Parts: sequence; structure tokens; C-alpha cells
Amino acid sequence: MPKVIRMPKLSDTMEEGTLLAWRKGVGDSIQRGEILADVETDKADMEFESYTEGTIEELSVEPGSVVEVGATIAIIRLPGETDADVAAAGIESSTAAPTAAVPLPMPQAPTEPAAPASPAAPPPGLPPAVEGPRVTPLSFDDGRLRATPAARRRSEERSVDLSELEGSGPVGAILLSDVEAYLRELEAQAPEADGVRATPVAFRVASDLGIDLEAVKGSGPAGRITKSDVKAFLDGERRLSVEREDELFTGVLQLSQKRKALIRNMVRSKAEAPHFYVQMEVRADALRQLRDRVNAEAEKERPRLTYTHLIIKASALALEKFPDANATYRPEERDVALFGQINVGLAVDVNDELVAPTVKGCQGKNIFQLAEEANQLIQRARMRKLQPSDYADGTFTISNLGMFGVDRFYAIITPPQSSILSVGSILPRAIVVDDELVIGTVTTLGLSVDHRVLDGVKAAQFLGEIRRLLENPEELTRDATEFGA
Repeated sequence: MPKVIRMPKLSDTMEEGTLLAWRKGVGDSIQRGEILADVETDKADMEFESYTEGTIEELSVEPGSVVEVGATIAIIRLPGETDADVAAAGIESSTAAPTAAVPLPMPQAPTEPAAPASPAAPPPGLPPAVEGPRVTPLSFDDGRLRATPAARRRSEERSVDLSELEGSGPVGAILLSDVEAYLRELEAQAPEADGVRATPVAFRVASDLGIDLEAVKGSGPAGRITKSDVKAFLDGERRLSVEREDELFTGVLQLSQKRKALIRNMVRSKAEAPHFYVQMEVRADALRQLRDRVNAEAEKERPRLTYTHLIIKASALALEKFPDANATYRPEERDVALFGQINVGLAVDVNDELVAPTVKGCQGKNIFQLAEEANQLIQRARMRKLQPSDYADGTFTISNLGMFGVDRFYAIITPPQSSILSVGSILPRAIVVDDELVIGTVTTLGLSVDHRVLDGVKAAQFLGEIRRLLENPEELTRDATEFGA
């Protein structure tokens, strides 16, 4: 039997994927392990390997299509299978001759019974039918109204909206008596205090939809607003809305799977985690001097240090000292779980998309090891070669917008982490040292914290430790014995 290929779940959070390109065409042979397609997930662009061999029978979706996990994307004819085998499986062969289609009988339109011009007398022994309109349900999809000619003539004479009536005649046909009873009901209707004149159905529809009837023009009996008037008003508002959108917007940006995942995570974070924020200024003169000195002495095989590398190391050491900050709140268990590793994510902008690859197992690694791993991750990100494992299991994130001229900001926590460090520009400023005004280099650190995990004092102590390490950066390179340090 031919093999149905479905959109795979290529990451633990993937719900849908964008099929970027097919590597094979219909009629091509494919082996197990060969690349069938390129798929964009919420984590990365990935190659989808075929898990069966055979011949491509059908490619069910076009490149660029967004496909839910589990939906059919292709069909592979297994080795040795014939057109008859494909047909027996209920799949039309793309190479078989087309068969003549058997015409299906057309459904017959139901015959509408003729409605009497006036109510018929009930059979002997049955009570006479109670006359009066039956109010229709709240719907603008009324279908084809059934009404007697006399009822239609009377409704036109008195501007009655027949869609407001449910007839008492055969198969729901509206009778003349229904129209007359409806008119009597309107005449007995008490006037509204605000002067708005509308039918009971129009009042109900407007109330349910939140419409101010003062803005609606009536066309019913004695100028009353009817349900059809409300519908016409809504249609006009929708048209105006579309016209306004055409004037306001110049186009639409299609969101990638990674961007959709980011939006979901950020909304979830702000909705679930009670954020609070602490901020500290950091003297960066010693940090700059150390970076420049180490890079000037750098050997060829040793990576050059950046401020980001030094901040990763400082954060890792601070997380070791304050393990409560390297934790997550678990709502199901109603507890705080401490992470076993320190995995620092780096927020990186790649082609206008925000990604956060993770440097794993930072505890025990020296500054040059961390710099090497961070550089490799950033390079793979820029080449769009990151894998889902590169994003996974982060316990803390650093977002550095200082290189873009941002002085200070607060980032949103990435679930399930409990904090994120925001780094601003490193700038010269006038500062006071020993009661004297001098020019120094300063940066601002902002820490966004999940209050379920840390309180203000512990968050301040944790951020203070990062500041202490950055202002005394020799501690960051003390264990740097590799790469010739």
C-alpha cells in the first residue's frame, strides 16, 4: 500500500510548519534518509528526511503552505507497487490514464407547497390555531422566506420586514393573519423613553450586538427600525472598516513559524508570570580595560572577547552563587524547581527575527570556552542552521541592545525561565569618585523577574553580584587556562 507522508512534529512545541521547498518531484525515486523537503518550524528551518523508499506519487501541498502537524503532505509508492495497487488503496495514480467520471444524480429541489391565501379551518375535533407572529431566532441568514402572496402584498404596503416573522402556515409559510397580528403588536408597543422607534426584534438584535440604534435609519412601519435595517447598518460599517483599512495599511507581513512561537511565548509570559523589575548602573572602565588587554595579548587560536562574553561569564558565576535565581515556578505542582544546569540563552536578531540560542552547561567553563560556544551559536543563527536542540533548556537569558544605542530597557521573561537580563549601551558619563567629578564608562543593567520565584531582596542581591563581577572583571578570567591563557 502506498505510504502517506504527514507533516512531522519536528520540535516539542511545533503545532504547524511551513513547507519551504520540495527536494523531490512527482515521479522521482527516493531512498530512506534522503531529504524530501525543507520545513520551517517554530524553532528553525529543518530538513525532513524520508523514512521510507519508493517513488513520489503525489506532493499534496505547494511550497510556502502552512500545514498542521499530522496533515498529509505527500504520498510515496512503495517498490514493486502497480497502478492497480495504488487504485486499490483509494489513491489515484498520477501516471495512470484518467478514468471517466460517473455522473451523480442531481439533488431535486424540494417542492414548495402552495400556501392558502387565508388560514384554513382546523379539522373537526381540534382547537383552532392561535394566530399571531412567532419571533424568529437571532440570525441574519434567513434563507428563502415562505409567504403567501397576500402576506407579501400587505408587508410591502406597511413596510413590514418579513424576516422578523415566523409563519404559522404550512412548512412555516407566513400568512396574511401573521402580518396583521404583527402590525397590531407594533401598534400596542409602548414608545421608548429615548425616542428611538424600532421593532422588538430589532431592539433584541441591537442589544445582543451592542449597536446604538440612534445611528440606524428605520424603514419599517411608521419609520421603525427593523432587523433588516440593523443588518444594512452592520454591512455599511464593515464596508467602511474595510475602506479605512485599505487607507491605513499598505500591506501585510506574513509571520514565520518562529515569530508565531515567540508571540505565543511572550503573551503567555506576561499573562502568567508576575513581572517586576530592578535596575543598576555598572562602572565599566575595568571591564573595557580587561577586554582590550586580553584581546591585545590574544593568541591566534583564542577567541577575541566581547562584552557579551564577559556578561555571560558573570551571569553564570552569579547563578552559581544564587541557585534560587536559576529556577522555575511549576504551576501544576505549585512549587519552585531548581535547574540542574546553568544554560544561558543569547537573544540574537537574525534577518529581523529574534532567536535565543543557548550556551549549555556554563558552570565550570572558563571565559574562552563560553566565548567559543557563543560564537558558534551566533554563526549558526546567522546562517539559519540552528537546530531545535540549540534553543532548548535555557535557564536564563541575556538580551543586549547596547550595540543599537539603547541606554536601558526591560525584556520579557522567556518561559519557563524566571528572569532575563537586559544590557544597555556602555557610554562615558560624569560620575562622582571620592567626592570628585570624573568621566567614567557606565552601562545600565535591567533584570526582569518572576515574582513567584524571587522576591525583591533576592533579585537585588543577584543583580548586585553580576555588577560586582563586572566591576572586578579579573575574577571572570581567573580560571582561563585553556586557549593559551
